[in-house]
Amino acid sequence: MGKVNVAFCILIISIFLGACSDEDSGKNNNQDPIRISLSISELKMVDEGQNFAPNLFSVIHELQTNDENIVISPLSLNMALAMVWNGANGETKEAIQKAMGMGNYPQSEVNDYFKKLREAFIKTDPTVKLAIANSIWSKKGFPVKTSFYDINKNYFNAEVKEVDFSSPNTPNLINKWCSDNTNGLIKEMIKSIPQNAVMYLLNALYFKGEWSEKFKFEKAATQNATFKRENGSSISVKMMNQNSILSYYQDEYLSMTSLPFGNKAYSMIFILPRDIGSFGEMLTRLKEPGYFTKCINLSSLAEVDLFIPVFKTEYEIVLLETLRQLGMGIAFSSSADFSGISDSRLFISNVLQKCVISVDEKGAEAAAVTMTTYDTAYFPSTPPPKAVFRADRPFLFAIQENSTGVVLFMGKIEKPE
Repeated sequence: MGKVNVAFCILIISIFLGACSDEDSGKNNNQDPIRISLSISELKMVDEGQNFAPNLFSVIHELQTNDENIVISPLSLNMALAMVWNGANGETKEAIQKAMGMGNYPQSEVNDYFKKLREAFIKTDPTVKLAIANSIWSKKGFPVKTSFYDINKNYFNAEVKEVDFSSPNTPNLINKWCSDNTNGLIKEMIKSIPQNAVMYLLNALYFKGEWSEKFKFEKAATQNATFKRENGSSISVKMMNQNSILSYYQDEYLSMTSLPFGNKAYSMIFILPRDIGSFGEMLTRLKEPGYFTKCINLSSLAEVDLFIPVFKTEYEIVLLETLRQLGMGIAFSSSADFSGISDSRLFISNVLQKCVISVDEKGAEAAAVTMTTYDTAYFPSTPPPKAVFRADRPFLFAIQENSTGVVLFMGKIEKPE
């Protein structure tokens, strides 16, 4: 009789909040953002990550059977998978790296890359609240290799906790960690611990920021408007409006613009299909290698009459089937090789992500893409062309760190509420 496989879970929590509280509004945003210097290999990882985000989103969109909102964090998922990858070997390690959308880079380079992003992202804009937390919870008495703990402590600042999985209080401890690292917005990730579970690996990503000073929406300009859904129905929404000089791009598939947060280290990108029935066609184009980056690089200044609905949504997804389609199926089977974690046979039993996002006149949260926004100090000598960006039908959004172009969050708003 062979060894019995035991399971571990990956829990990913992503919180994106728009408006800052009153006590934050007094901060100045004069400090320039950090220019994150990347090696040649790290620049290639960023490019691959920019392709990973729309690929991941497209698979999720195809698998979703309803027509509700979608919110995911590609960065949070990749960071959690990188921690797991540190404990994998052989075909399992290769499969996880493929699912992450990364080439065949040495382990040290991948870990250095995520460490550099984690440390720089937290510091680059003091007006934005951004927190990235990682933890590993293992069953007391289960043999975990010290090297697995050490590498994730060193590169991901992961907390390591060995606890009694049979105790009814252990789920409360894990849920309290989730709540503490999401400002109380995610209070429960698990209800109970399955008998064969031996480890939980968690990543929490929290973002809260205000729009840059000259790009805030006037609340008085927000009006009721009609939002047309893909199923043919219409709903009434609160539609924000501003007229600004923004980065803008359009072609036969989409139009794209963005708004900066704080000191412009982070931006929120809005992407609109050309008509209400072409969201899927737009996603197909965005999946093409380099297309997303091309849209950003070809953007130019325009006077944009911008209409964006106020919205808040929560999203929860089990990512097992998504990751299978991205080539990671072996990690969920009895053939998995996680010998870097333990000599006991392990497989991943669940990958769960929960997201919360809110966007209003003061600020926003969401998935990311690289784009530059200019204020009045950078007006061209000749008047820029005019454009209207009216998000009154399903649209895509993204949040990115601008010096690297790393996509933090991505989502589709089908029903603003």
